[in-house]
Amino acid sequence: MARAVDALMYALDLNPNLGEEGRILFLRAQEHPALEHFRTRLTCQQTWKPRAAQLEAAGYRVEREAQGKYPLVILLPDPQRDLAVSDLARGHDHLADDGVLMVAQHNDSGAKKTEQYLKEAAGEVETLSKHHSRAFWTAKEAGKPWNEKVLEGWRQRGMMRRVMEGKWWSQPGLFSWDRVDVGSALLVKHLPKELSGHAADLGSGWGFLSAHLLRECPEILSIDLYDADGDSFEPIRRNLGIIPTRVKTRPLWRDVTAGIDVGRYDVVVTNPPFHDGKTADPTIGLRFLAAAAAGLKPQGELWLVANRQLPYENFLGETFTEWKTIVEQDGFKVMHAKGPRVQAILKEQRGGKRRGR
Repeated sequence: MARAVDALMYALDLNPNLGEEGRILFLRAQEHPALEHFRTRLTCQQTWKPRAAQLEAAGYRVEREAQGKYPLVILLPDPQRDLAVSDLARGHDHLADDGVLMVAQHNDSGAKKTEQYLKEAAGEVETLSKHHSRAFWTAKEAGKPWNEKVLEGWRQRGMMRRVMEGKWWSQPGLFSWDRVDVGSALLVKHLPKELSGHAADLGSGWGFLSAHLLRECPEILSIDLYDADGDSFEPIRRNLGIIPTRVKTRPLWRDVTAGIDVGRYDVVVTNPPFHDGKTADPTIGLRFLAAAAAGLKPQGELWLVANRQLPYENFLGETFTEWKTIVEQDGFKVMHAKGPRVQAILKEQRGGKRRGR
Protein backbone atom coordinates (compact mmCIF):
# COMPACT_ATOMS: atom_id res chain seq x y z
CA MET A 1 0.00 0.00 0.00
CA ALA A 2 1.10 3.55 -0.70
CA ARG A 3 1.15 4.46 2.97
CA ALA A 4 3.69 1.71 3.69
CA VAL A 5 6.20 3.21 1.27
CA ASP A 6 5.63 6.59 2.96
CA ALA A 7 6.48 4.98 6.30
CA LEU A 8 9.56 3.37 4.80
CA MET A 9 10.86 6.70 3.49
CA TYR A 10 10.04 8.38 6.80
CA ALA A 11 12.11 5.78 8.66
CA LEU A 12 15.04 6.30 6.28
CA ASP A 13 14.81 10.05 6.81
CA LEU A 14 15.00 9.54 10.59
CA ASN A 15 18.12 7.39 10.15
CA PRO A 16 20.38 9.54 7.94
CA ASN A 17 23.32 7.23 8.58
CA LEU A 18 21.54 4.54 6.56
CA GLY A 19 21.89 4.71 2.82
CA GLU A 20 24.33 7.62 2.71
CA GLU A 21 27.03 5.45 1.17
CA GLY A 22 27.11 2.33 -0.98
CA ARG A 23 24.57 0.59 -3.15
CA ILE A 24 20.93 0.15 -2.13
CA LEU A 25 18.52 -2.61 -3.13
CA PHE A 26 14.77 -1.97 -3.01
CA LEU A 27 12.82 -5.25 -3.07
CA ARG A 28 9.23 -5.04 -4.41
CA ALA A 29 10.03 -1.43 -5.16
CA GLN A 30 7.49 1.33 -5.63
CA GLU A 31 8.11 4.79 -7.06
CA HIS A 32 8.36 7.57 -4.46
CA PRO A 33 9.73 11.14 -4.66
CA ALA A 34 12.21 10.42 -1.86
CA LEU A 35 13.98 7.82 -4.02
CA GLU A 36 15.53 10.68 -5.99
CA HIS A 37 18.08 11.08 -3.18
CA PHE A 38 19.42 7.56 -3.88
CA ARG A 39 18.95 7.48 -7.67
CA THR A 40 22.54 6.81 -8.73
CA ARG A 41 23.03 4.00 -6.18
CA LEU A 42 19.62 2.35 -6.25
CA THR A 43 18.57 -0.94 -7.81
CA CYS A 44 14.83 -1.62 -7.83
CA GLN A 45 13.55 -5.20 -7.92
CA GLN A 46 9.96 -5.58 -9.07
CA THR A 47 8.11 -8.47 -10.72
CA TRP A 48 4.77 -6.65 -11.12
CA LYS A 49 4.85 -4.98 -14.52
CA PRO A 50 2.74 -1.84 -13.81
CA ARG A 51 5.04 -0.85 -10.94
CA ALA A 52 8.17 -1.83 -12.86
CA ALA A 53 7.01 0.33 -15.78
CA GLN A 54 6.36 3.27 -13.46
CA LEU A 55 9.87 2.99 -12.01
CA GLU A 56 11.45 2.66 -15.45
CA ALA A 57 9.53 5.71 -16.67
CA ALA A 58 10.98 7.64 -13.72
CA GLY A 59 14.48 6.60 -14.81
CA TYR A 60 15.34 3.98 -12.20
CA ARG A 61 17.22 0.75 -12.81
CA VAL A 62 14.73 -2.13 -12.51
CA GLU A 63 15.40 -5.87 -12.34
CA ARG A 64 12.94 -8.76 -12.13
CA GLU A 65 15.49 -10.76 -10.14
CA ALA A 66 18.02 -9.03 -7.91
CA GLN A 67 21.66 -10.08 -7.83
CA GLY A 68 24.52 -9.45 -5.42
CA LYS A 69 25.00 -8.09 -1.91
CA TYR A 70 24.12 -4.62 -0.64
CA PRO A 71 24.90 -2.67 2.54
CA LEU A 72 21.24 -1.55 2.67
CA VAL A 73 18.21 -3.53 1.56
CA ILE A 74 14.76 -1.97 1.84
CA LEU A 75 11.65 -4.08 1.41
CA LEU A 76 7.88 -3.77 0.99
CA PRO A 77 6.87 -7.41 1.59
CA ASP A 78 3.99 -9.04 -0.24
CA PRO A 79 0.83 -9.29 1.92
CA GLN A 80 0.51 -13.01 1.08
CA ARG A 81 2.03 -14.71 4.12
CA ASP A 82 4.21 -17.27 2.36
CA LEU A 83 5.65 -14.55 0.17
CA ALA A 84 6.11 -12.13 3.08
CA VAL A 85 8.44 -14.46 4.95
CA SER A 86 10.14 -15.47 1.69
CA ASP A 87 10.76 -11.77 1.07
CA LEU A 88 12.39 -11.44 4.50
CA ALA A 89 14.71 -14.34 3.66
CA ARG A 90 15.55 -12.73 0.30
CA GLY A 91 16.33 -9.48 2.07
CA HIS A 92 18.73 -11.30 4.37
CA ASP A 93 20.39 -13.14 1.48
CA HIS A 94 21.12 -9.89 -0.36
CA LEU A 95 22.65 -8.18 2.69
CA ALA A 96 26.38 -7.59 2.84
CA ASP A 97 28.11 -8.21 6.17
CA ASP A 98 27.03 -5.55 8.66
CA GLY A 99 24.30 -4.51 6.26
CA VAL A 100 20.84 -3.36 7.34
CA LEU A 101 17.45 -4.69 6.26
CA MET A 102 14.60 -2.17 6.58
CA VAL A 103 11.02 -3.33 6.08
CA ALA A 104 7.69 -1.50 5.97
CA GLN A 105 4.15 -2.82 5.73
CA HIS A 106 0.65 -1.46 6.15
CA ASN A 107 -1.05 -2.51 9.37
CA ASP A 108 -3.99 -3.99 7.46
CA SER A 109 -1.57 -6.22 5.54
CA GLY A 110 -0.14 -7.83 8.66
CA ALA A 111 2.73 -5.53 9.59
CA LYS A 112 2.84 -6.55 13.26
CA LYS A 113 3.02 -10.23 12.39
CA THR A 114 5.75 -9.64 9.79
CA GLU A 115 7.76 -7.72 12.39
CA GLN A 116 7.42 -10.69 14.75
CA TYR A 117 8.68 -12.99 12.02
CA LEU A 118 11.75 -10.81 11.50
CA LYS A 119 12.49 -10.89 15.23
CA GLU A 120 12.26 -14.68 15.11
CA ALA A 121 15.09 -14.86 12.61
CA ALA A 122 17.23 -11.82 13.46
CA GLY A 123 16.66 -11.16 17.15
CA GLU A 124 16.62 -7.47 18.06
CA VAL A 125 14.57 -5.21 15.76
CA GLU A 126 14.00 -1.46 15.84
CA THR A 127 10.57 -0.22 14.89
CA LEU A 128 8.35 2.83 14.42
CA SER A 129 4.70 3.41 13.48
CA LYS A 130 3.67 5.96 10.87
CA HIS A 131 0.98 6.35 8.20
CA HIS A 132 -1.05 3.44 9.60
CA SER A 133 1.99 1.28 8.86
CA ARG A 134 5.04 -0.09 10.63
CA ALA A 135 8.67 0.26 9.61
CA PHE A 136 11.18 -2.07 11.25
CA TRP A 137 14.83 -2.80 10.66
CA THR A 138 17.78 -4.86 11.86
CA ALA A 139 21.41 -5.51 10.95
CA LYS A 140 23.23 -8.59 9.69
CA GLU A 141 26.16 -8.34 12.08
CA ALA A 142 29.34 -10.32 11.55
CA GLY A 143 29.60 -13.10 14.14
CA LYS A 144 25.85 -12.93 14.91
CA PRO A 145 24.18 -15.00 12.20
CA TRP A 146 20.42 -15.05 11.81
CA ASN A 147 18.57 -18.27 12.53
CA GLU A 148 19.40 -20.31 9.42
CA LYS A 149 16.76 -22.96 10.11
CA VAL A 150 14.06 -20.31 10.17
CA LEU A 151 15.45 -18.62 7.05
CA GLU A 152 15.52 -21.87 5.08
CA GLY A 153 11.93 -22.58 6.03
CA TRP A 154 10.96 -19.15 4.74
CA ARG A 155 12.83 -19.67 1.46
CA GLN A 156 10.96 -22.91 0.88
CA ARG A 157 7.58 -21.30 1.53
CA GLY A 158 8.01 -18.88 -1.37
CA MET A 159 9.56 -21.26 -3.89
CA MET A 160 8.03 -22.62 -7.07
CA ARG A 161 6.83 -26.18 -6.54
CA ARG A 162 4.71 -28.98 -7.90
CA VAL A 163 1.05 -28.74 -6.87
CA MET A 164 -2.17 -30.69 -7.38
CA GLU A 165 -0.58 -34.11 -6.90
CA GLY A 166 2.42 -33.07 -8.94
CA LYS A 167 0.47 -32.30 -12.13
CA TRP A 168 1.41 -28.62 -12.33
CA TRP A 169 4.19 -26.24 -11.40
CA SER A 170 3.17 -23.06 -9.58
CA GLN A 171 4.28 -20.55 -6.98
CA PRO A 172 2.65 -18.73 -4.07
CA GLY A 173 1.38 -15.32 -5.11
CA LEU A 174 0.09 -16.34 -8.53
CA PHE A 175 -3.67 -16.35 -9.07
CA SER A 176 -5.22 -19.58 -7.76
CA TRP A 177 -1.67 -20.83 -7.36
CA ASP A 178 -2.35 -24.27 -5.85
CA ARG A 179 -5.65 -25.23 -7.49
CA VAL A 180 -7.49 -24.87 -10.76
CA ASP A 181 -9.81 -21.89 -10.49
CA VAL A 182 -13.49 -22.90 -10.78
CA GLY A 183 -14.11 -20.30 -13.48
CA SER A 184 -11.16 -21.40 -15.60
CA ALA A 185 -12.22 -25.03 -15.27
CA LEU A 186 -15.72 -24.09 -16.48
CA LEU A 187 -14.30 -22.13 -19.42
CA VAL A 188 -12.20 -24.98 -20.80
CA LYS A 189 -15.23 -27.28 -20.74
CA HIS A 190 -16.88 -25.02 -23.32
CA LEU A 191 -13.94 -24.07 -25.55
CA PRO A 192 -14.43 -25.61 -29.01
CA LYS A 193 -11.72 -27.96 -30.19
CA GLU A 194 -12.01 -26.24 -33.60
CA LEU A 195 -10.35 -23.05 -32.39
CA SER A 196 -7.55 -22.20 -34.80
CA GLY A 197 -4.88 -19.71 -35.74
CA HIS A 198 -2.92 -17.36 -33.52
CA ALA A 199 -4.13 -17.21 -29.91
CA ALA A 200 -3.55 -15.00 -26.88
CA ASP A 201 -4.09 -15.88 -23.21
CA LEU A 202 -4.65 -12.69 -21.23
CA GLY A 203 -3.71 -12.94 -17.57
CA SER A 204 -2.20 -16.37 -18.18
CA GLY A 205 -1.03 -17.11 -14.63
CA TRP A 206 0.76 -20.45 -14.47
CA GLY A 207 -0.62 -21.49 -17.86
CA PHE A 208 -3.78 -23.55 -17.33
CA LEU A 209 -5.81 -22.12 -20.23
CA SER A 210 -2.89 -22.23 -22.66
CA ALA A 211 -2.12 -25.82 -21.71
CA HIS A 212 -5.70 -26.73 -22.61
CA LEU A 213 -5.38 -25.04 -26.01
CA LEU A 214 -2.16 -26.94 -26.71
CA ARG A 215 -3.67 -30.30 -25.77
CA GLU A 216 -7.19 -29.98 -27.18
CA CYS A 217 -7.08 -27.55 -30.14
CA PRO A 218 -4.84 -28.99 -32.88
CA GLU A 219 -5.42 -26.08 -35.27
CA ILE A 220 -3.88 -23.49 -32.95
CA LEU A 221 -0.68 -22.17 -34.52
CA SER A 222 0.78 -20.04 -31.73
CA ILE A 223 -0.06 -18.75 -28.26
CA ASP A 224 1.11 -15.50 -26.68
CA LEU A 225 0.75 -15.59 -22.89
CA TYR A 226 0.36 -12.14 -21.34
CA ASP A 227 0.83 -11.64 -17.62
CA ALA A 228 1.91 -8.72 -15.43
CA ASP A 229 3.51 -11.03 -12.84
CA GLY A 230 7.07 -11.91 -13.77
CA ASP A 231 6.98 -14.87 -11.38
CA SER A 232 4.53 -16.66 -13.68
CA PHE A 233 6.93 -17.42 -16.51
CA GLU A 234 9.06 -20.22 -15.09
CA PRO A 235 5.94 -22.21 -14.10
CA ILE A 236 4.58 -21.53 -17.61
CA ARG A 237 7.78 -22.81 -19.19
CA ARG A 238 7.63 -26.03 -17.18
CA ASN A 239 3.90 -26.62 -17.52
CA LEU A 240 3.81 -26.07 -21.29
CA GLY A 241 7.22 -27.58 -21.97
CA ILE A 242 6.07 -31.13 -21.23
CA ILE A 243 3.25 -30.97 -23.81
CA PRO A 244 4.29 -32.56 -27.13
CA THR A 245 3.54 -29.85 -29.69
CA ARG A 246 5.09 -27.74 -32.43
CA VAL A 247 3.00 -24.74 -31.46
CA LYS A 248 5.09 -21.68 -30.68
CA THR A 249 4.38 -20.24 -27.23
CA ARG A 250 5.59 -16.80 -26.20
CA PRO A 251 5.31 -15.57 -22.59
CA LEU A 252 5.09 -11.76 -22.49
CA TRP A 253 5.67 -9.69 -19.35
CA ARG A 254 2.98 -7.10 -20.05
CA ASP A 255 0.28 -5.11 -18.30
CA VAL A 256 -2.75 -6.16 -20.34
CA THR A 257 -4.67 -3.06 -19.28
CA ALA A 258 -2.04 -0.99 -21.12
CA GLY A 259 -2.82 -2.87 -24.35
CA ILE A 260 -1.59 -5.86 -26.34
CA ASP A 261 -0.43 -6.39 -29.92
CA VAL A 262 -3.12 -4.90 -32.19
CA GLY A 263 -4.96 -6.97 -34.81
CA ARG A 264 -2.75 -10.02 -34.35
CA TYR A 265 -4.99 -12.77 -32.95
CA ASP A 266 -7.65 -15.14 -34.21
CA VAL A 267 -8.55 -16.25 -30.67
CA VAL A 268 -8.29 -14.65 -27.24
CA VAL A 269 -9.05 -16.56 -24.04
CA THR A 270 -9.15 -14.92 -20.64
CA ASN A 271 -10.32 -15.15 -17.06
CA PRO A 272 -9.88 -11.42 -16.39
CA PRO A 273 -9.11 -10.14 -12.90
CA PHE A 274 -11.41 -7.68 -11.19
CA HIS A 275 -9.50 -6.81 -8.02
CA ASP A 276 -6.83 -4.24 -7.25
CA GLY A 277 -5.38 -5.81 -4.13
CA LYS A 278 -8.38 -6.51 -1.91
CA THR A 279 -10.61 -3.92 -3.60
CA ALA A 280 -13.07 -5.08 -6.28
CA ASP A 281 -12.69 -3.05 -9.47
CA PRO A 282 -14.74 -4.27 -12.47
CA THR A 283 -13.05 -1.69 -14.70
CA ILE A 284 -9.92 -3.88 -14.70
CA GLY A 285 -11.86 -6.63 -16.43
CA LEU A 286 -13.36 -4.13 -18.86
CA ARG A 287 -9.86 -2.96 -19.78
CA PHE A 288 -8.90 -6.59 -20.41
CA LEU A 289 -11.86 -6.93 -22.76
CA ALA A 290 -10.93 -3.69 -24.53
CA ALA A 291 -7.39 -4.99 -25.01
CA ALA A 292 -8.79 -8.27 -26.36
CA ALA A 293 -11.01 -6.43 -28.86
CA ALA A 294 -8.08 -4.39 -30.12
CA GLY A 295 -5.87 -7.46 -30.33
CA LEU A 296 -8.26 -9.55 -32.42
CA LYS A 297 -8.41 -9.76 -36.19
CA PRO A 298 -11.69 -8.62 -37.85
CA GLN A 299 -13.25 -12.10 -37.57
CA GLY A 300 -11.46 -13.01 -34.35
CA GLU A 301 -13.27 -14.43 -31.34
CA LEU A 302 -13.08 -13.87 -27.62
CA TRP A 303 -13.79 -16.55 -25.01
CA LEU A 304 -13.98 -15.46 -21.39
CA VAL A 305 -15.22 -16.50 -18.00
CA ALA A 306 -16.32 -14.06 -15.31
CA ASN A 307 -18.12 -13.94 -12.01
CA ARG A 308 -21.84 -13.86 -12.74
CA GLN A 309 -22.40 -10.38 -11.25
CA LEU A 310 -19.75 -8.58 -13.31
CA PRO A 311 -21.33 -6.15 -15.82
CA TYR A 312 -19.62 -7.08 -19.09
CA GLU A 313 -22.70 -7.58 -21.31
CA ASN A 314 -23.16 -3.97 -22.41
CA PHE A 315 -19.49 -3.62 -23.25
CA LEU A 316 -19.50 -6.78 -25.37
CA GLY A 317 -22.63 -5.59 -27.19
CA GLU A 318 -21.02 -2.27 -28.02
CA THR A 319 -17.61 -3.68 -28.96
CA PHE A 320 -18.43 -6.87 -30.93
CA THR A 321 -20.78 -7.57 -33.80
CA GLU A 322 -22.10 -10.66 -32.01
CA TRP A 323 -21.88 -12.11 -28.53
CA LYS A 324 -23.70 -14.50 -26.22
CA THR A 325 -23.55 -16.13 -22.81
CA ILE A 326 -22.78 -19.81 -23.28
CA VAL A 327 -23.51 -21.03 -19.75
CA GLU A 328 -24.04 -19.77 -16.20
CA GLN A 329 -22.95 -22.19 -13.49
CA ASP A 330 -21.41 -22.19 -10.00
CA GLY A 331 -21.47 -18.39 -9.81
CA PHE A 332 -19.68 -17.93 -13.14
CA LYS A 333 -20.64 -17.21 -16.73
CA VAL A 334 -18.81 -18.27 -19.89
CA MET A 335 -19.19 -15.72 -22.69
CA HIS A 336 -18.28 -15.73 -26.37
CA ALA A 337 -17.90 -12.69 -28.62
CA LYS A 338 -16.91 -12.39 -32.27
CA GLY A 339 -16.10 -9.68 -34.80
CA PRO A 340 -14.64 -6.77 -32.84
CA ARG A 341 -16.09 -3.47 -33.98
CA VAL A 342 -12.84 -1.73 -33.08
CA GLN A 343 -11.30 -3.21 -36.20
CA ALA A 344 -14.04 -1.74 -38.38
CA ILE A 345 -13.48 1.63 -36.73
CA LEU A 346 -9.73 1.42 -37.33
CA LYS A 347 -10.32 0.40 -40.94
CA GLU A 348 -12.70 3.32 -41.48
CA GLN A 349 -10.21 5.72 -39.91
CA ARG A 350 -7.44 4.48 -42.19
CA GLY A 351 -9.75 4.77 -45.20
CA GLY A 352 -10.70 8.30 -44.21
CA LYS A 353 -7.06 9.30 -44.02
CA ARG A 354 -6.44 7.88 -47.48
CA ARG A 355 -9.49 9.65 -48.92
CA GLY A 356 -8.34 12.92 -47.43
CA ARG A 357 -5.01 12.85 -49.27
